[in-house]
Amino acid sequence: MKEAMPVLTAGAGLHETLALLTSQLRPDANHKEDMVFLKDVFSERSLGYLMKIHEKLRQYERQSPTPVLHSASSLAEDVAEELQSGSMSTEEKELLNLLLSPHLKAVLSVHDTVAQKNFDPVLPPLPDDFEDDLEEESVKIVRLVKNKEPLGATIRRDEATGAVIVARIMRGGAADRSGLVHVGDELREVNGVSVIHKRPDEISQLLSQSQGSITLKIIPAIKEEDRLKESKVYMRALFDYIPLEDKATPCQEAGLPFKRGDIIQVVTQDDPTWWQAKRVGDSNLRAGLIPSKQFQERLVYVQPQTQQNNQTQTTESFRLSRKDRQGSSGEGSDPGEPEFLTYEEVTRYQQRPNERPRLVVLIGKTEKHKRTPLMIATSSGLQLVLQHAVLLFTCIFTICFRKVLLEQELMNSNRG
Repeated sequence: MKEAMPVLTAGAGLHETLALLTSQLRPDANHKEDMVFLKDVFSERSLGYLMKIHEKLRQYERQSPTPVLHSASSLAEDVAEELQSGSMSTEEKELLNLLLSPHLKAVLSVHDTVAQKNFDPVLPPLPDDFEDDLEEESVKIVRLVKNKEPLGATIRRDEATGAVIVARIMRGGAADRSGLVHVGDELREVNGVSVIHKRPDEISQLLSQSQGSITLKIIPAIKEEDRLKESKVYMRALFDYIPLEDKATPCQEAGLPFKRGDIIQVVTQDDPTWWQAKRVGDSNLRAGLIPSKQFQERLVYVQPQTQQNNQTQTTESFRLSRKDRQGSSGEGSDPGEPEFLTYEEVTRYQQRPNERPRLVVLIGKTEKHKRTPLMIATSSGLQLVLQHAVLLFTCIFTICFRKVLLEQELMNSNRG
């Protein structure tokens, strides 16, 4: 029997609707990370308080009551000043302490704000020389709200024009979630501070120091490309990576650390040098920078080899000798196979609830540098021993071949 969907009453508020949405969220295998993100956002206590305040303000606007006084704070200050001008009785001293208490001042300040209807957001005024400074260019003012998390964008200086350009947008960051900042946009101001003549490191420091809301004045790129869909490329890391120790990374804070054996989802490969990726199973939904396959292979290739090992051990280094490349029997190696193991592409396998465990046999020739494909299994039932896969295939082939030979012998004997 299906569970009935709860029905909201006619007078249900926005915070009640939010609580109902939170209770109705169910895990989904295809959108697990998105569901976790939504549930965390909806469960925030501060968001519930904001919804209640929003309802009270909307109710105030619908009823439209006439405030008795628009400046209760000023009246309280005048009364306190009048009480302090002469001698006070016990009741007057108690009233003065009450009027000077921070809590009552805050209540009166909120009363004046609501009475004057100053609770709607107000955009900062545009400068007088707005059109002259920007030479009639299309300008976009973006206000982002972020906590202590980074903005999720890197910048670079255009060598030809000297403009500050958005180099990349990190998937899952504050800039990416807003959908208002794109790769190629020109950055002009940060919180009213011009960045035209500032160095990239000064701009990065200015962005990182901004807490809460941050206002950006940007010129959109001439051609804003559509945001690419998140790719489903999975890699198994074959080396350890620590961004804080990597001097080649464009932004150490934006790097994604991982260890050998971690499964990584590559979300974008637009940059041939630095990919954006996420660790599979990590609760952090923001993507980080990792070196691309080609870039990491080039780094390993040019890395100086240590000379402390004996001469007999040098052939076992990451760099293959000419004899190992060609093979002792004249059999050349695959020219498309990389010399250095950096990442290994894997496939996510999702077993259905009612599906029986299937036999998976991987067959291939064994070489010194041959890599075994890896499958990510979500069920513990798929724990098969694959060491004898070739032997199993040989046995099956032999049985089938002998069966064919026996059938031919029977046919020949019947003819005779």
